[in-house]
Amino acid sequence: MRVLVTGSEGFIGQAQVAALLEAGHEVRTFDQRSARQREWEHIPGDIRDIYALRKAVQGMDAIVHLAAIPNDRHGGEADVLDVNVRGTLNVLIAAHEAEIGRVVFYSSINAIGCVGRFGKAHYLPVDDFHPHHPMTPYQLSKHLGEEACRSYSERYGIVTACLRPTFVTREDHYSGHWFPAEEGRWPSYSIELFAYVDVRDVCQAGLLALTAQGFLHAGFLLTADDTGLPIPTEEAVKRFFPDHPWQQDRTAYLAENPYRSLVDCSQAKCLLGWQPKHSWRNYRSNS
Repeated sequence: MRVLVTGSEGFIGQAQVAALLEAGHEVRTFDQRSARQREWEHIPGDIRDIYALRKAVQGMDAIVHLAAIPNDRHGGEADVLDVNVRGTLNVLIAAHEAEIGRVVFYSSINAIGCVGRFGKAHYLPVDDFHPHHPMTPYQLSKHLGEEACRSYSERYGIVTACLRPTFVTREDHYSGHWFPAEEGRWPSYSIELFAYVDVRDVCQAGLLALTAQGFLHAGFLLTADDTGLPIPTEEAVKRFFPDHPWQQDRTAYLAENPYRSLVDCSQAKCLLGWQPKHSWRNYRSNS
C-alpha cells in the first residue's frame, strides 16, 4: 500500500514510518522539517498549505495523519486550532479530491476531555463512548478533528480511523524515574488516569487501522493493559477516584488483571484486532 504520512518527523511519526516500511508499505512523508537523510520520498511543507497537500497525496492509497501541535504548551490558542483543525480539514479535502479511501487520524484521549487538570471522567473505566467535553485548545482541536473525520466519512464514504492514544512512552522510560513514579507524584498523574501506552503498540494500531474492516468512522482508545502504578487498580480507585461511578462491574473488570488500566480499549481490540504487548512491569522485573 502507498501511504502518505504527515508529521513524519515527530516522536510517533518517525516510529510509524519505520513500522510502515518494515511491514512492506511504500511511504511518502510530509513534514515541515527536511534535513534528515531518508530512503523514501519526502515533501517538506506546512499542513496548512492545501496546495502542497494536494501534490503530496497524488498516487497514494491511504493517509496516516500525525501533523499537529502536540499539546497546549507548544503554541497559543489560535495556533493550536489553526494547525490542528485546519490542517486536518486540509488532509480530508485533499484525500477526497484525490479519491483516497482511508485516513488514519492520530487524535488523542484528549479529544474526549476526561484527562488533564480541567477534565474529569464521567465514569470508569473510560471507553470510546464516553461523552466529549473538551476544555483546552488542544483538546478542542482533537475533538474537532474527529468531527471533521466523521463528516467526511458520512458525506463521502472515506473510512476514517481516529486513534486516541494515552500518554505515549518508549522503552527507555521504563528503566528511569517514570515507572513507577514516586508516591508523592501519584496525585499529579491521577489526572491522566495513570494511563500510558508504548509507542511500538501505538504504531501497530496505525498499521492495523490501514486495513481493518467493519467500520466507516470510529475512535479507538489506545493504552497499555495496566496502569503506571505499582499498586493494584482497586486500591488506586479507592484513593484517587472514590466518587466516580462505574459503567461496568468493577470486580469483574479487575478480575483477570488486578493492575488493569482505567481506560478500556475494547473497541480497538475488537475492530482493529489490536493488542498492546508492552508493559513497564516486564522491563522492571527483568532489570
